[in-house]
Amino acid sequence: MKYRKYIVIAFVAALFLPLLSAKAEKKVTNEDLDIRNITFTEQELEAELDFNTSDYLPEGFDAYKDEVSVKSLQFVEDEIEELGFDTKEYLPKGFNPYKK
Repeated sequence: MKYRKYIVIAFVAALFLPLLSAKAEKKVTNEDLDIRNITFTEQELEAELDFNTSDYLPEGFDAYKDEVSVKSLQFVEDEIEELGFDTKEYLPKGFNPYKK
């Protein structure tokens, strides 16, 4: 019984041991938060694509243009692909992918 008490005390002391070595919290002042003390560095992003991107863009394309027209979008028609087998054999009876 005596040893069990010593083991429990040693275990509890081991749990509190890291608290003794903890450092005090540093107080943040308004001087630390002054935006004029922050140094900004800009990285120049360069990407070498090894091809001319203007060949793949529409005529008059401007990435920084404010307006986006829906008429300028080109929609792709859905094409039915022929798989060469009947997919209904692999689906449950009454399967409807559009049913909510």
